[in-house]
Amino acid sequence: MEKFNIQEYLDSGVIEMYVLDQLSDAEREEVEKLAAQYPEIREEIVEVEEAMGTYHTLEGLTPPDHILSNIMAATAVGSVAAVESKVTPSPKRTLSTLWPMAAGIVGLALATWMYIGKQSAQQELVTLQKTTEDLRANQKVLGDRLQGSEQALNELKGACCAEKLVVKAADQPIASVYWNKNARLAHLKLENLADPGKDKQYQLWAFVGGKPVSIGVVDWEALQKGLVTFEFKNKPEAFAISLEKFGGSPVPTAVKGASDAVVNQG
Repeated sequence: MEKFNIQEYLDSGVIEMYVLDQLSDAEREEVEKLAAQYPEIREEIVEVEEAMGTYHTLEGLTPPDHILSNIMAATAVGSVAAVESKVTPSPKRTLSTLWPMAAGIVGLALATWMYIGKQSAQQELVTLQKTTEDLRANQKVLGDRLQGSEQALNELKGACCAEKLVVKAADQPIASVYWNKNARLAHLKLENLADPGKDKQYQLWAFVGGKPVSIGVVDWEALQKGLVTFEFKNKPEAFAISLEKFGGSPVPTAVKGASDAVVNQG
């Protein structure tokens, strides 16, 4: 009687198929009988199970059902082709020839699935990192705006005699000017004006003696954080806003709107 070749059996791929639960009941029973008889086979089963478990732990993934189905379909095709190529197959040649081929197909398919899964996980990680960066940027913007709003509120609380004047365009409010006659400060808040762009700036004007006098150009970025404050020593009669080229203009050229008259000029 020919001696059972354990190494050939281990190399056949049947252990991997056993762990993947892809054997018939009779085949599984044969593996378990041999495992009970040969320690080498028992140890191989344990090692393969541990390897599978380690992969699942590291990747956190389980092969989808359609992947396993494709693997087994490919295995079946490979096995049939191998059988048809033999005129007089024997049990010994079936074990030594078909199982390595099936194991190779299974190994290749699983390796492909692992690669695709890993690439997908890496892409998801990149997307998550980008989302985190965007959230942090938005958090900073909101924090800056909150700080600016608190600062503006404190300024207005300290302005005991501040008068609010609404700058309108076609009866629609586009800005508010809080005029503090004691401190001679004009606190500006835009409400319905779009970003002027890189080449232009809004400019705040005060009417003095019926003529427009420039108070200053508006820093758009600073305005996003809260009120923008201008110092103005004269007594304003009203306020207006114009859109000018970057850096401002000595006279208003594109007036957007004006306010009512200042009640208390100071």
